[in-house]
Amino acid sequence: MAKIIHSMVRVLHLDASLQFYADCFGLLPAHRLDFASFSLVYLRNVENDAEIELTWNRDRTEPYTHGDGYGHVAVCVADAVADRARLLALGYSPLDIKEFKADDGTLIARYFFIQDPDGYKVEVLERHGHYQ
Repeated sequence: MAKIIHSMVRVLHLDASLQFYADCFGLLPAHRLDFASFSLVYLRNVENDAEIELTWNRDRTEPYTHGDGYGHVAVCVADAVADRARLLALGYSPLDIKEFKADDGTLIARYFFIQDPDGYKVEVLERHGHYQ
């Protein structure tokens, strides 16, 4: 069987991205590889086995495009309302909280989205049902 170990995103400003992922999700560098023209920084926290890999190409000056294929990375938190308020207090711009419900009104998910400094979407789901 295969095990997911990381998902990679390319970043234009490494320091801004490191600050965002630390502030918003408590993801800190677990491993870093620096080369002459690029760096790879793998982020995680104690709750995760899988990592987000930030790839920083030093000579890149133009923002990356995401095309129409990129969707989002998702994280889960204990309380989406409280976490959104925390991010607002830190000066970030999370979108409004949404609720996804079954036809009978049963809550499937409570969530919001936020974008990192490079425009990558991160879905923040409240721990509930499938989303643990």
